[in-house]
Amino acid sequence: MIKDIRLHGRHSKEIEFFANLAGEKPLSSHFYEIEKVKDEREISFFLAGNYITLEKDKIIFSGTGGIVSEYMFGSPLPLNDLTHKEIQNRLLLFGTRQGDKGLEFSPNLRGEITYKELFLEGNAISNIFFLVKANWPYSLRRTQEVLLKILGKLLKRTSYVGEENDDALSESILKEISDPDALLLMVRLKHKTNSQFYKFVQRHYSKKKLWTDEDEAFVMKFADEINIEEYQRRRIVIDILYKSQENRAIVDEYKDILAFALNTPLDSNKIARLNSLRNLAMRHNLPLALFDTLDNLIPKAKDLLQKEKESPFLREMRSIFEGLFLSSARPREVIGKEEISKLLKIKHKAHVNRDNGFEHILLETGRILDEKAAETEDFEAFELFTEIVTYFDRLDNAMNVINHLAFLEEAEISEDKIRSLLGNKKMLDEIDPKILGELLIEPIYNNVYSLRFGKKKVELLMNTIKKIEKNELNITQAAFQINSIANAERVHNFILQKIKDIFSRFYFDLGKPSHISILKKEIFGLVKKNFGEEYRVPEGAFESALEQFISENEYLTSILPRVIKENNEGLREQFIKEKNIDRSRIEEIEKEYKRGNDIEEASEDSFSNLNFDELLKFTDN
Repeated sequence: MIKDIRLHGRHSKEIEFFANLAGEKPLSSHFYEIEKVKDEREISFFLAGNYITLEKDKIIFSGTGGIVSEYMFGSPLPLNDLTHKEIQNRLLLFGTRQGDKGLEFSPNLRGEITYKELFLEGNAISNIFFLVKANWPYSLRRTQEVLLKILGKLLKRTSYVGEENDDALSESILKEISDPDALLLMVRLKHKTNSQFYKFVQRHYSKKKLWTDEDEAFVMKFADEINIEEYQRRRIVIDILYKSQENRAIVDEYKDILAFALNTPLDSNKIARLNSLRNLAMRHNLPLALFDTLDNLIPKAKDLLQKEKESPFLREMRSIFEGLFLSSARPREVIGKEEISKLLKIKHKAHVNRDNGFEHILLETGRILDEKAAETEDFEAFELFTEIVTYFDRLDNAMNVINHLAFLEEAEISEDKIRSLLGNKKMLDEIDPKILGELLIEPIYNNVYSLRFGKKKVELLMNTIKKIEKNELNITQAAFQINSIANAERVHNFILQKIKDIFSRFYFDLGKPSHISILKKEIFGLVKKNFGEEYRVPEGAFESALEQFISENEYLTSILPRVIKENNEGLREQFIKEKNIDRSRIEEIEKEYKRGNDIEEASEDSFSNLNFDELLKFTDN
């Protein structure tokens, strides 16, 4: 007895299909038809009057069923799905739409969608159309409601969709329907080119577990060769990075905090944790677009309603911009350098406090000035507004260069980045010579999450910038000097890791100079082997790494158990200050210790009691 019939074929150069007809009763093999229409091949799949037709540019469907696909990170995610970690898939039922009071059902189950829309709005790789035929005494509208009730939980949560396990998926669907007469037709459409790129990126990332600008450039060359759309290539990369187990833990914690914000306004500790997670993401070379995507899911209107009143600095921003369309004076008399400097500081403050009101006012101002210019044909105010936005962009670009050095391990700088920073600094200095130092540099030195080597690189960067401006140094020399620190950092990290590896296998008594000498000789041999025979180990690199190893071991075996037992945050902070170990490294040690000793993470992280102003404030891109 035939219980499953499968058909696999290629509809076009890019699209292939996998059709699966399943049921408990004997099936007919005549469930599809291929015909030529205007020299183009069309294939239709039938199920008791329902159908799915693959035309040249679109899919036409009609019947009781829907579309299901695995969520890709970066795709629009309903707020209800955001709050449920177990939800993996996007489910659309034919004839439904999201109304003001929830999902609305219609008896009209016919529709169409282009292939481009399908793979943009759904999954970039694979999407499943399904039709169900059951002997239920219901109308079409009611049947869809019943299908949602019966299959909704399964289809939203099953891993079979993402795994492309059609056999297991069809079996589980029929099991849920629990009707011996039920029939199921599934047609999975797969985008071959996108799939090819996905596998290429996946293989590349699995080898390195890092994602740098060089990796980005490498995979994008292949994307250009096989003609992957810009949006899809970014989306695919982000999805792969998110699905890495280590990365996913960071992003999911971020998501959990945002989900909490759906019902309760975020306090300073939670905002601080969001920012620290962004910092941790930078250390893992994760694109901050992962987090920007989630940020956009917070209902901005709701955020505004939750605030009793607009922040004082936003009221000042609004007052400055209102002068452009309320004053009779010329725009440049209303907003000069002093006002632009204030706006830059307001932008930074809104950024630190994650206040979406800034963007809201900016968009509103731009819209009003655009409409006013169209009516009066006087573009002076709108042109000034555009210049101000350009200053905002210059501040953002400068921040990205500086933060990259400060918060990313072993980060280097290119000559182009230095050249860009010089140009942005020059323009910002014309507004306020102190603005760059006040908003970007001083916070780096005061920030407990900036890295030790990162601070050195930022300090040297600003010193070399001054020398370049005085023609005492050129850009090539500046880049070489800064990247020398990155090289020393790279060697330090390498030596530290090798010391740990050796101590995991052999015993050394660090109280005996002879043992230290043997260890140093072994380490230098490994450095030469890795960096080349001609490589010169920076002076003091071994001693610095050994000192950090001893300090980390002291914290793990002696200090941390006391911190946990006595709930003594002061002891923790004192140790970090005295030993000058990166706070992010201390947090990694704590997580490893808790995992190894089956200690549950507290609802608020151990550093959440620190002053909010001391935590990471501006790692967003």
